[in-house]
Amino acid sequence: MGPVALILKVKGSLQIAIPDRLPTVRSKRLKIAVDLDGVLAESMLVWCERVNKEFGTQLKIEDLDSWASWRKFGISKDDFYRILDESWEDWKQIPPTELGIANKVAAISTLGEIDIVTGRSRMTEMAAKSWVEHQKIRCHRFVRVSGWRDKVGLGYDVYIDDAPDLMPLISRIPLARAILYDRPWNRNVPDMPKVLRVKSWKEIPGILKRISRDRI
Repeated sequence: MGPVALILKVKGSLQIAIPDRLPTVRSKRLKIAVDLDGVLAESMLVWCERVNKEFGTQLKIEDLDSWASWRKFGISKDDFYRILDESWEDWKQIPPTELGIANKVAAISTLGEIDIVTGRSRMTEMAAKSWVEHQKIRCHRFVRVSGWRDKVGLGYDVYIDDAPDLMPLISRIPLARAILYDRPWNRNVPDMPKVLRVKSWKEIPGILKRISRDRI
């Protein structure tokens, strides 16, 4: 009989099966969580356009040098997330972070099972799924969590993400690794164990191959 699983509910948005004991043999295929905003979708470009129109600013993505950049621009946290949600209303206007993003994601599919794991709000979930489908990005599952902290409880082997505050949490998980996708808001993240920074998607396959070899 296989291990008994405990079913937990993460803030009403997702059910996760957690084994009551770890398997004695780890799968050779990696379980990979890929973030959406800032890693696949350049949603902050549209966010800047909307903020500039509403507040008369001239913000560019490069100006967003922290995860709480709204503070120095006089924008409230509520307005930040409201405008980010509104940016997804016209999801066809959101470009990918890199040209040929579908092929770049496909290039890592032989190395593991890819889930898109996002903290997108429930009201923008369908728009986000439509964007992924429109971009022809193939994944095993689309997983929405209530907040970025919830990602660490999902048991992935590798997290490809741009969230600076997520990195210390992943670094403390014994068997997890993080690939930090370089963005202006995470360039102050210090070096830490098991967190590897990349400038572009072309670097990711090589890193995943090394992680796979280390697991054997």
